[in-house]
Amino acid sequence: MKFHERYGPWALITGAASGIGAEFARLLAERGLDLLLLDVDESALLAHVESLSRANAVEIVPLVADLSHEDFLSAVEPALEGRDLGLLICNAAVGSVGRFEEGDLADHTRAIDVNCRATLQLTHRLVPGLVERGHGGVILLASNAAFQGTPFVANYAATKAYNLVLGESLWYELAPRGVDVLAFAPGGTNTPSLRRGNPELREGEAPAGIMLPAPTAEAALGALGRAPSARPNLRGRIETFILTRLLSRRRAIKRVGRATSTMVSSSQ
Repeated sequence: MKFHERYGPWALITGAASGIGAEFARLLAERGLDLLLLDVDESALLAHVESLSRANAVEIVPLVADLSHEDFLSAVEPALEGRDLGLLICNAAVGSVGRFEEGDLADHTRAIDVNCRATLQLTHRLVPGLVERGHGGVILLASNAAFQGTPFVANYAATKAYNLVLGESLWYELAPRGVDVLAFAPGGTNTPSLRRGNPELREGEAPAGIMLPAPTAEAALGALGRAPSARPNLRGRIETFILTRLLSRRRAIKRVGRATSTMVSSSQ
């Protein structure tokens, strides 16, 4: 089946106003899919919807909702009515960088709500429809931090490990019923959240080890239906292989910790 036939006519993307989510929206609009775009930032979301609508002959519905609220689905349900949704991309995520005990408990809890609970709620709500139609897809955004303990982003890494394991597990469960699931682990990507933790990084820059949102999103769409999980480039795959296969758990965590501590120091 062609992409539009398999994953259309509608797709739902969370965190769609900026970064990787915005690029997912652009790429899917170019493929002719109609879009439900969800974000908490109303002004940025509406601006992105206007830009996409000018460039593409697709229907785009903005959904303003805060995924940290347990009842956020109430803002989504009316938009789902009567629409044949074939693709769910859970991209929205929050997290903080720093020593675990110095982080605010409310921020840690919000990360669990946005990164894990909201992903669970959306996936559980929409998968039955995908199974019933016999084709479709789900992309859950994990992270390279999900593959091993990652000091200084401990809670964020733990939430991304949830997405990685959930996605790989659902890949096995749903593939025989025609639904493709991918846990996608982008490495460092120049998004607004990364720039907040790295003030010296400018939008549009891609220094060594950093990707831009567009090729990251393209890599995820290209990997959908091919594997239970994927990384966007050869460097990411090699790094993950070294950390998870060649190094002991202790050495891998120490290596990641040293790299992350440098990022923490530069952002203070």
